[in-house]
Amino acid sequence: MKNVKSENKVKEPNDNIVKRLLGEVKRVGWGVTLGCLLSALSIACSLAIPIILSDIIDQLNNLWLQKQGGIIAEDISYLIKPLILLFSFYTAVELFAYVKMLIMNNVISRHFTCAIRMDMSDKIARLPVSYVDKTQPGEVLSRMTSDVSVMGNSVHGAADIIVAGMLQIIGISVMMFIYNWQLALIVVAFVPFSMWLSSGLGKRSEKYFDKLFSCGGKLFSCVEETYGGYMTIKAFNLEKSREAIHTGINGEMMESETKGIYIASIVQPIIAFANSISYVIICLLGGYFAVSNLLTVGGVVAIILYSKQLANPLEQIADGISGIQRVKAASKRVYGMLDQAEMAPIRGEMPSKIKGNVDFEHISFRYTPDKPLISDLNISVKSGQKIAIVGPTGAGKTTIVNLLMRFYDLDSGKIIVDGTDISAVSRESVRNVFSMVLQDTWLFKGTIFENVAYGKEGVTREEVEQACDSAYAHHFIRTLPQGYDTEIDESTANLSSGQKQLLTIARAFLSDRALLILDEATSNVDTRTEGLIQKAMDKLMHKKTCFVIAHRLSTIVNADLILVINKGDIVEMGTHKELLEKDGFYAEIFNSQYSI
Repeated sequence: MKNVKSENKVKEPNDNIVKRLLGEVKRVGWGVTLGCLLSALSIACSLAIPIILSDIIDQLNNLWLQKQGGIIAEDISYLIKPLILLFSFYTAVELFAYVKMLIMNNVISRHFTCAIRMDMSDKIARLPVSYVDKTQPGEVLSRMTSDVSVMGNSVHGAADIIVAGMLQIIGISVMMFIYNWQLALIVVAFVPFSMWLSSGLGKRSEKYFDKLFSCGGKLFSCVEETYGGYMTIKAFNLEKSREAIHTGINGEMMESETKGIYIASIVQPIIAFANSISYVIICLLGGYFAVSNLLTVGGVVAIILYSKQLANPLEQIADGISGIQRVKAASKRVYGMLDQAEMAPIRGEMPSKIKGNVDFEHISFRYTPDKPLISDLNISVKSGQKIAIVGPTGAGKTTIVNLLMRFYDLDSGKIIVDGTDISAVSRESVRNVFSMVLQDTWLFKGTIFENVAYGKEGVTREEVEQACDSAYAHHFIRTLPQGYDTEIDESTANLSSGQKQLLTIARAFLSDRALLILDEATSNVDTRTEGLIQKAMDKLMHKKTCFVIAHRLSTIVNADLILVINKGDIVEMGTHKELLEKDGFYAEIFNSQYSI
């Protein structure tokens, strides 16, 4: 019977990135609202400044004409209050702008980016292992760090464009028409041109920003691989080669960013040039209107000031539109991850007590549609048996473990544990009945006690020491400077490969679950330690089902059943002695390893 794949249907790419970003802003709606209110107050104060200044200039001009230049201090004393008011409005504009900046930086962006990163972290927990297998860690880090940071900056841009930009343009335009509609038309006529230019050039830069962020993911991966394989690179003198790869990616990034920023940055000076032209025209016509008594000197000054103010939001919008292209490029990568198909949740639970009977019934599986790997595999494992799985590289040994742990789902067939189809229960419930030790050890920065206790919650010191003693790790731990409180550094360089493997085995012993999986668990352990571990396994795993995957056949000669797999099919099965007597594929592998 063909199983239904457990992933949801992949979402279609979201073309309307800007609309989706605005939806994300709802997370910090209160902060955006407060920022918009401060922007509106700042704009209102800035609009009042030319009015006050215009009135002051008209009064001075009238006084000059009346006194014919003989103005004394007493004549202008009444201007002190308007000047104080003018100073107060200038101060208020800057104060509102400063508080708004604090809110944007310390509240909105922080909460906005934090929320998206939490979404991505939660998403990773729901993604199938297949996504992690095919995606480099550096790529994920790039999306969660630099790409999300760029998205956070979009909150500033959105608030400035929608409120501080458009509202300011509208307010300034209205005030200029109140003073003189002819001069206002000259200034406002440049607005559509500026908007069209900003939008057109901004879109042309998007493809370069797309490539920029794609290269950013490659750069993160390159750095992660370089430091992860530092010893190998040093051993083979590959420093120049890695440097060349890094330089090549950096070169691509530089070229993409240079072109993208160049196209985006030329908008602002063009708009500034257009505004300068309108400014010159207003000055000339304003002087004519003032001489012709069609407009007061203060009115001309007000129009000039408003025209200068109008240049700022136009340039701000131009910069914001070009910045949106960068944001869209980053958002595509973030949403590309968030839109990945998830594992379908299943609420069923495994039985509370597991004996360890496992049956593979006609299972078939392939990683890619065009490359079948396992076809119609049937295995019956009894409780307490030690099952060894051997075969050449690529035969499907580790794949069986992936299917047991539900890292991948079957194409067809069933895996049944104690009568329960594991595809009918939650993945967490299935994994709770397995202990697992992999070839690649995983330890985190912390004490030895914390690393071993990671396998089980609420354990005591005595339980950890007993598990380590059973794994033959207790002796070397006691020789360390702080014993179980010895700190493991981030690179785990203060432990040997064998010691790290012993700790992961101790962690598995501590969890004490019904089924055990060892995937090349002794590959990094010396012969003496390997023998001790085998004895410990026989003692601690008594009456528990064990699946052991190994290339070193000496480690599984005492297995209850050996499954010899080749190209996804079981070609032989039996005990070590029986398989040697058959003189088949297993005997060929064994003899190739141990013949003199």
